Amino acid sequence: MRRDIYAMIRWWLDKGIDGFRVDAISHIKKTAGFQDMPNPDGLRYVPSQAGHMNREGIHDLLSELKRETFERYDIVTVGEASGVSAREADLWVGEENGKFDMVFQFEHMGLWQKSLDHGLDLLQLKKVMTDWQKGLEGRGWNALFLENHDQPRSVSTWGDDGKYRELSAKALATLYFLMQGTPFIYQGQEIGMTNVRFSSIEEYNDISMINWYNQERAKGRSHEEVMPVVWRNGRDNSRTPMQWDGSQHGGFTTGTPWLQVNPNYRSINVEAAVRNPDSIYHYYRRLIALRKSYSVAVYGSYDLIMPEHPRIYAYTRTLEEERLLVIAHLFGGESRFELPDYLRNKEFSVDLLLADEEAPPVKGVEDITDILLQPYESRVYLMRG
Repeated sequence: MRRDIYAMIRWWLDKGIDGFRVDAISHIKKTAGFQDMPNPDGLRYVPSQAGHMNREGIHDLLSELKRETFERYDIVTVGEASGVSAREADLWVGEENGKFDMVFQFEHMGLWQKSLDHGLDLLQLKKVMTDWQKGLEGRGWNALFLENHDQPRSVSTWGDDGKYRELSAKALATLYFLMQGTPFIYQGQEIGMTNVRFSSIEEYNDISMINWYNQERAKGRSHEEVMPVVWRNGRDNSRTPMQWDGSQHGGFTTGTPWLQVNPNYRSINVEAAVRNPDSIYHYYRRLIALRKSYSVAVYGSYDLIMPEHPRIYAYTRTLEEERLLVIAHLFGGESRFELPDYLRNKEFSVDLLLADEEAPPVKGVEDITDILLQPYESRVYLMRG
């Protein structure tokens, strides 16, 4: 079977494709015997557990996969590797020992569930993101992402998809896009698509949510009690058709789509975003242009600043005499940013590269030592010297 798989992979690579994104690869090795996972609560369906993934011997299989296929070609590989921590990253993406160029890891995504009930735990998010940034520094490469087909929309989970939808989407984009690694944009993220609220469970396809809904209803909970959880947690939040314009079905198809389009497609769509120079879409274009224009945004080392601030995520990227200062305020209300003492060098020149609000011009470090940030405001400065 493995030989046939390798032949299939080489067939595609010989066609000239640029690489593979490999799904759920950390699940590929199973423990002999197919033993049951613990089920102390007697559930009909047991949620996925660590025992299903990243089992002993998996790297023997992955080394063979790489040797027989990937390393023979000039390609890019990304492995979806749930259950892999930064401590294990060298075996997955290390320059010498890694089997892939990058992996999608899910430690930071695991925080969204807690965020639904208690709000964003920014301190824990800083810890997880920083562990991966520093863990791979000089050893491997990060895959940077906030959304995929299995998660609710980031602006609805970690941002504010109401009053501050555009600002919070831009702040989240700033947060992850300028870290060290390759940023990925999931379809619709670049226009700030939100979670959807269908009124009936029959309008959903996500089998895990449908099963959960039926279990909870069997326990006696009402439809009205259960649906808010479906609205917040369901994977179909990220699977509704792409919202291209304000026409029927969001311009996605003239037929009948597999899911209904989010009803907000008339105001949130690509056509409207392209027309608006201040849209989330154009903000992503500016982030892309920034990465292309400044090597420090690609190769600079990452350092977290203000680690204990509960509302602001700020960090620097440093390459030789240049520092990129990235500031993302991830809450409503106002918060104060204070530049650390070690960065208050009066000889630094400072340029404002990007802002999602009307930020005042800067002449030097003294202009950024103390900043009162507005709700979901983000800024990016270049410091030289």
